[in-house]
Amino acid sequence: MRTKLLARVVLPAVLCAAGGTTVLAQVQAGRILGTVYDPQHAGIPGATVTVANLATNVARTVTTTAEGQYVVTPLDPGTYRVSAEIQGFQPAVRDGVELTVGQSVRVELALALSTISTEVQVTAQSPLLNTESATLSQVISNEQIVDLPLNGRSFHELARLTPGTALLAATGNVQTVRPEAVNGNIIGGVSGWQTRFLLDGVDVTEEHQGGTWIQTSVDALQEFSVHQNAYSAEFHGAGATFNAVTKSGTNAFHGSLFEFLRNDAFDARNFFAQTKEKLERNQFGSTLGGPVQVPGIYDGRKKTFFFASYEGQRRRQGNVRVSIVPTAAQRAGNFSGLAPIYDPLTTTPSPSGSGTVRTLFPNNIIPLNRLSPQAQFFNQYIPLPNSANGTFVSTPITVFDANQVTLRVDQEINSRNRFFARFSNHHSTEETPSAFLTLGSTRLSGPAWNLAVALTSNLGPSMVHEVRFSRMYGEYRSTAYFQGQGVQLLQQAGITGHEIIQDPNIASIPAFTFSGYQGFSGNADDGRPKWQDRGEYELTDSLTWIAGKHILKFGGRIYRRNILFTDARSHNGVFNFTGVMTQNPASATGTGDGFADWMLGYPANATRSNPATWWGGIGTYWHGFAQDDVKVSNTLTLNLGLRYEYTPWLTGYRNQAAGFDPSRAKSIIVSSETDQIDLAAQPMADVGYSLFRDLIQTSSQAGVPLTITANDTRQLAPRVGLAWRPFGERTVLRGGYGVFYEAEGTSGRLNFNFIPFSLSESVTATPNVVPTRTLANFYLGAPFGTSVGTVNWNPLPLKARMGYDQRWNIGIQQELFERTALEVNYVGTKGSNQQQAEPINLPDPGPGSVQARRPYPRFGNINVNSQALSSDYHALQAKLQRRVSNGLWYLVSYTFSRSLTTEPAPGIGGNFTYDRGPSAFDVPHLFSFGYGYELPFGKGRSFLNDSEGLTNALVGGWQWQSIVSYRSGVPFTPTVSRDVANIGVTGQRPNLVGSGQMDNPTLDAWFDKSAFAVPAQFTFGNSGRNILRADHQWNVDASLFKRFSVTESSRLEFRAEVFNLLNGVYFNAPNTQVDTAAGGRVTSTSIPARQAQFALKYIF
Repeated sequence: MRTKLLARVVLPAVLCAAGGTTVLAQVQAGRILGTVYDPQHAGIPGATVTVANLATNVARTVTTTAEGQYVVTPLDPGTYRVSAEIQGFQPAVRDGVELTVGQSVRVELALALSTISTEVQVTAQSPLLNTESATLSQVISNEQIVDLPLNGRSFHELARLTPGTALLAATGNVQTVRPEAVNGNIIGGVSGWQTRFLLDGVDVTEEHQGGTWIQTSVDALQEFSVHQNAYSAEFHGAGATFNAVTKSGTNAFHGSLFEFLRNDAFDARNFFAQTKEKLERNQFGSTLGGPVQVPGIYDGRKKTFFFASYEGQRRRQGNVRVSIVPTAAQRAGNFSGLAPIYDPLTTTPSPSGSGTVRTLFPNNIIPLNRLSPQAQFFNQYIPLPNSANGTFVSTPITVFDANQVTLRVDQEINSRNRFFARFSNHHSTEETPSAFLTLGSTRLSGPAWNLAVALTSNLGPSMVHEVRFSRMYGEYRSTAYFQGQGVQLLQQAGITGHEIIQDPNIASIPAFTFSGYQGFSGNADDGRPKWQDRGEYELTDSLTWIAGKHILKFGGRIYRRNILFTDARSHNGVFNFTGVMTQNPASATGTGDGFADWMLGYPANATRSNPATWWGGIGTYWHGFAQDDVKVSNTLTLNLGLRYEYTPWLTGYRNQAAGFDPSRAKSIIVSSETDQIDLAAQPMADVGYSLFRDLIQTSSQAGVPLTITANDTRQLAPRVGLAWRPFGERTVLRGGYGVFYEAEGTSGRLNFNFIPFSLSESVTATPNVVPTRTLANFYLGAPFGTSVGTVNWNPLPLKARMGYDQRWNIGIQQELFERTALEVNYVGTKGSNQQQAEPINLPDPGPGSVQARRPYPRFGNINVNSQALSSDYHALQAKLQRRVSNGLWYLVSYTFSRSLTTEPAPGIGGNFTYDRGPSAFDVPHLFSFGYGYELPFGKGRSFLNDSEGLTNALVGGWQWQSIVSYRSGVPFTPTVSRDVANIGVTGQRPNLVGSGQMDNPTLDAWFDKSAFAVPAQFTFGNSGRNILRADHQWNVDASLFKRFSVTESSRLEFRAEVFNLLNGVYFNAPNTQVDTAAGGRVTSTSIPARQAQFALKYIF
């Protein structure tokens, strides 16, 4: 009760009355702090310190405390002049103080006694060492953003320069519709969907799948930082944080015009492609910034500034797709030379009295009169092999168009108040053909926009207040193959049981899967059609108070989420053909074929669902924290913080949410205060309710809240860190510990597939008997909803604690020589209570009906969104950094790590002992080397230094920038193609009888399949999770560019960029099935073949 009171009453009062520093209030800005000393090194109280931005001439003035200390915050990234003065002392000035995003820079000023007004001026350098906190972070400067080679011009690519960062394949519709909005950044052993993305201090993370909805052009970014372990209580989320800041206008007008060109004429051929993949990509745009001026009316210099940017992209790209497809002979029933196939209609009791036996098809050929007409009808959509190795290779052309706009305004209201506003808009469309070109194309579109405003006020010499508001809206719309044609095609094929329940406007064909072969469906690879509308509001308020040696912050965040979506991928139905119908019941190993089952028309199982409907949820989150950065001594700084988060479960759209009560074997659905449910909320709800009335109880009857799951009120997150310089200014020892709660997400917080509002039936054909269920009439004429006891759903748990990470690091920073520093850290993370879909209704292995043996036989698969996953990450992280000197800079990073997870999967492994293993993103070795070098040719350089005119214009001023990177291969798990244990789930693990690794793997045999054996029938295998690894990866990207002077204040830049410069070929994981011909076969590369890009940019 006390905690609820804190969350609902006290915290809002703090936000409204005092306004504390929020997680996002000042993380995008930095601060300059220090002490003003007299000649005896004693602090001078009452000295005036002025910090002036050299680009805008906007100055901030503060007075030192009784100890002579000062803090100026918040400050935008940029270059500053810091000066101090007081009567009786000579003024002191530090010029060229560079401040990066979220950085604290200490500038100490020593004043000399004087009777004459003179000034001591020193040119400053940006500090290499972090002497103020234990946070692990890396700043990527504006020069690095625009100069380094960026494939797709996505600044997230530069995260690989950060220790502990692996760039893996991104997933989800957000990445598909906005390919620059990746969610595949694995940082510090934490899943990419936990990574937070801040833009100008507001959260633009896509909560549902990870990544970001909004990203501005790289030419509009001032800089960004990657925070791996952020020990300030300002930060929320369990993952790393991308903290980006857009450019602001200055006192002079500046801008650019640019176009980047990519074309397949410049590229190498993909390893698996027969010809080059088609590519035509143009990225173009402009930027403009400066003071707001209206001649004769308003002059905004030193007061009002604007910055605007536009970037468009037009891309036509072929993507090599390699699919394992059946031959013409197999389509005619001829499986000679392949695994033995048995006639399911010959199934008879075994003479031994145990089990059944079947007869082989003569010559392994199915008679023509036995071939399924339904399978033959749909075979027209399955292409024939067209390559030497018997696969089908295609290069469907994706058409992608995108436009993004950013407008920013900064206003210096007066010496005490500043205002900021930014609007960003992004809209893109994509049309993607299927790998099977006969299926046609899908279309995905998605506008998104973000509005951010902030007001910063100095309330006195030692207090700064900031309020910040953000409004985010995003949506996407996607279509399926054959959308709107599903009913007609099913009728033509002669398949019943699906067409009567489909919405004819979006209905497509079911998914047909065949073990060992590429299946096909009406859904795109990512499960379309889908729709989503998302609106979010964020209000943050901050107060910074400098009190002696303490920099105190108090604050909070109110975050309102509103999400509405539909997911129709399962509503077209699924038929699975696993080979179980043509296997030998007496000895299944090495027998049967999934496509043979298809040609006979005998699915192993099938699923059908009611029409797609709208779902959604709404919720308000309350976060608050207190932070104290204490300057204990001149050499020791402590960071002490405490954060509290109240993150309630979402309330369902029209009060739709569901849970499962295992003690009563009943579902729980939300009811009104009068114990009523809204049966009109979704189509067929009344049917579902009448069918399952005895399995349903209301939330009132069960005594649970409208969210079904009780909210976790124990989200306290302490943070502690220190930075200590025991050996002088060139060495810093740093360490810290903190608790970080997982991002809110959506999938685990909102159930959208449950009775009575949504029905999904799964029916499994009884194996090893004469089949009665066929592709034509698998449901035996039963109307949808009458297969009682086989409803699949994903209920919310009744009790759950938010997942959280404990993170710590200890390390040393050492300045080796001027502008060069080495940093080495041990980094650890322990994840607990992390979200996991836990199957609780799988039977034990055994013979007989799967359904009858389930713990809850009236239900099908029940996957509870539990908190059953745990993880561990331990790493040695090192980086060597040199700032620009004599035309050379570099940043070298290396990580040696191990990431383990425990993912309970009783339907896969069977024994929890085998469920602990390397995480899916465990990459033991990571290396990156980013560098830039001004080539030593031309006037004033080492070579051709006396060149003039045209010669100097041609050979002088060239710069070379490059990123060299390496990562180990990602792990994968060997599997069996069929349901050996007879539990209704495929993808089980085999028995391990060898190592499985090969000294010289090939594309057809990446691992040793003989090291694995199919388990005995009705048993689980003993092979562990992720015990084998895919190929490693080396990559070199490079850029060469030169800026030609056009006028005194303008330049024309020509640049050439090459990605995968050495044209290295590295492979994705192979097919993991150990009992099929396709098992162990590699069909795709992990990075594209060499690509080149050319650009012209006019800068003024």
